[in-house]
Amino acid sequence: MAGQMKLARLGLALIAVGVILAFLAALLPLLAAGAGGAGVAGCVLVFFVPVCFGVGPLAPYLMVAAMLIALALLLVTYFLFRAALEELRPESYPPAPGGT
Repeated sequence: MAGQMKLARLGLALIAVGVILAFLAALLPLLAAGAGGAGVAGCVLVFFVPVCFGVGPLAPYLMVAAMLIALALLLVTYFLFRAALEELRPESYPPAPGGT
């Protein structure tokens, strides 16, 4: 029970850190605007096809990074689904070639 409470607190702390990082990331272009410009890029997954976009002088590099992150997420999703299907597979599947 105590371990579950620690994990719950850890999860809430990670969510709080993620919200703070997202807020700081939104402010970063404002701070970097005077230093020569900023760029932004992102990827949206439409089914299994990543659609990437970018604006600014660093957009090509940011798009490559976004595509690599999208590819990594696709691979993680694939392996998680594969592991889940292996867990759900019955012990006697597939049936033996002799029918018994």
